[in-house]
Amino acid sequence: MKLDNFTVGKRYAKALFEYATEQHISDDIYTELLALRQVFTDNPDLGNILTDSRLDLNEKRAILAVLKPNFSQTLQDFLQLVFDYRRMYDLQFIIDEYEVLYDKANGRVEMTATTAVPMTDEQIESIGAAYLKRFSGKTATVTNVVKPSIIGGVVIDAQDRRIDGSVKTKLNQVRELLAQPLK
Repeated sequence: MKLDNFTVGKRYAKALFEYATEQHISDDIYTELLALRQVFTDNPDLGNILTDSRLDLNEKRAILAVLKPNFSQTLQDFLQLVFDYRRMYDLQFIIDEYEVLYDKANGRVEMTATTAVPMTDEQIESIGAAYLKRFSGKTATVTNVVKPSIIGGVVIDAQDRRIDGSVKTKLNQVRELLAQPLK
């Protein structure tokens, strides 16, 4: 049975995160993974090239040999493992999942606040503080996304939660209530 990218990402990231935590290097690995993510962002097909059949094994090894020395021995070993199991195309998923685990362990909450108009810095700070007070976390990073179609209010996405306080949703709820037959 072939595993999907998300499952692979979760498994590899969990193993790396647990090892890095045991070795007290989770911060260093996190920083290195952000740099590695940038390499893969700048070269979007790199993971596929290192996995599929476009290049022979020696050509792939040569590319990996250029990439690895930029990182710690732990991350070099991890990259070799991922390469040996032909999962380099899953590396972005692995990095994303490591970041989720790292954020959770450090009480960091990444949030998106979707509004009809741009929020002020004070509103952004207030939303982050209110979320942390109501749920969990030590620090919140709030990204404001402007989407006029929500009409008004705010939609918060954080930690696999969605809090929808948009006018559009409220109007849709009223519309559904009005469409129901009277009893």
